[in-house]
Amino acid sequence: MKTASLICEYNPFHNGHQYMLNTIRQNGAEYIVACMSGNFTQRGDFAVYDKYTRAKAALFHGADLVIELPVTYACAGAERFAFGGVSLLNAVGCIDTLYFGSEIGDIFSLENACHLITSPDISDKIKYYLSKGQTFAKARQNAAADIDSSLADILRSPNNILGIEYIKALQKLHSTILPCTVQRIGTDHDSLTPSEHIASATLIRQMILNGDSNVLQYIPEPVSSPIHQLSRLETAILYKLRMMSLSDFAVLPDISEGLENRIYSAVRNGCSLDEILTLAKTKRYTMARIRRIILYAFLGISKRDTAILPQYIKILGFNEKGRDILRMMKKSAQLPVIMRYADTKTLSADGQYLYNLESRCDDIYALSGETIASCGKNLTTNPIILSSCTKSP
Repeated sequence: MKTASLICEYNPFHNGHQYMLNTIRQNGAEYIVACMSGNFTQRGDFAVYDKYTRAKAALFHGADLVIELPVTYACAGAERFAFGGVSLLNAVGCIDTLYFGSEIGDIFSLENACHLITSPDISDKIKYYLSKGQTFAKARQNAAADIDSSLADILRSPNNILGIEYIKALQKLHSTILPCTVQRIGTDHDSLTPSEHIASATLIRQMILNGDSNVLQYIPEPVSSPIHQLSRLETAILYKLRMMSLSDFAVLPDISEGLENRIYSAVRNGCSLDEILTLAKTKRYTMARIRRIILYAFLGISKRDTAILPQYIKILGFNEKGRDILRMMKKSAQLPVIMRYADTKTLSADGQYLYNLESRCDDIYALSGETIASCGKNLTTNPIILSSCTKSP
């Protein structure tokens, strides 16, 4: 059988995601595995709907098995986000292809770009542009332009960049999974202007948070689930940040070159999260990176935590076809498969540590809904099982 996979956030699931799953199926995939971020996202934010709601939507609209990308990778920049997702899918042991969207839609060009950015020739050029105060992404783009301007253009688009990181991770792991790309349709990444029935996840989240009923034309099904917002915990976040010392900031992921000094100063002077982000941001450090660092601080995630490799495969949900994949994984899986909390008892010390860290982060997420939820959902909730008579999300 042909088993395809993809790495996703589904924050929330929308028509563009439906198009991707339909295309994968049309390309001959008999089974689809989605490695999906849990309750936290790469932007340094809370997912608008909880992970089980989003897993159910994925299953209802075409995925067969949904596994969780842990918080230590879900909140990371493109390189670590990609490596975490690819590592987990590779550990499933029976996946043939990894699909991802890209602006260029050409796997050959993306593989060439991957070769370029990993070549020894480019590292000194990147260092040169970094010394000029550029962000890493901009420095790498300019360094690539010095070598091959046609490939450098690829590095200007966010989904191309993430796709290249997927390819790089596959190569690093010597994985047999083949990368495949689907050209994005509709609007640009982060665009606030829709294109017919396709809108960016950014616009869709904005519409959901504003209670705009027009959002229904951009998502396959209305979602009946509490909406979560990081902003509901702003005072708690400010409290945590103000209690931290300079040395506390120094051990956070993504901190380098004295960035802790700038963020510490911003925390001491800012009276809101927006003010802190504005004060900390520079041309060198993107807003997304600062947001991720603030989220790491609030959740209590350290550099040590993000250095631990994936230790288990957490199942968020599956359908009847997903059962077939789970049966195969009994022989093929290279990491322990976690269906429920009792399964964690056999994990390594690192595995149990990471699972408990995820659980604590989920308990914080439970404070951000329209009403406060109780603790322990990561310990007590079983995977979503979709049958033929299951109602839509």
